[in-house]
Amino acid sequence: MEIETMKQTLIENEDLAIELEDGIIIGIFKPEHIDIEIAKKLVKYRIQATAGKHFPTIVNIKSVKSSTKEARDFFASEKGCEGIIATALIIDSPLGSMIGNFYINISRPLRPVRLFTDEAKAKKWLNQFIVH
Repeated sequence: MEIETMKQTLIENEDLAIELEDGIIIGIFKPEHIDIEIAKKLVKYRIQATAGKHFPTIVNIKSVKSSTKEARDFFASEKGCEGIIATALIIDSPLGSMIGNFYINISRPLRPVRLFTDEAKAKKWLNQFIVH
């Protein structure tokens, strides 16, 4: 028996796609390089899309090839974490792993963050953070 999921597209543009699925925000970053200006834009879109509510979040960073320290530090800051309860970063390469680990270990985000290659496992981990 298939379990029906509730999926809603909140935003889609050249930089980002955001969906809400079963209480989890799923964002797909589209730029290959993320600098501070793009980071601020991505956070602004997410905050607008979630209308001030707090969610566990999946961020697919598979397309990202590089990010500046300034951008990573912004994502880890109070403003960058606004509206986020916890984050699962979806990666698919050693480069993605390196970017994710720099973010987690050097920028030290204010919310729990883990790296995943499997979205189903990421959702399972994030389920503990869903506010019912």
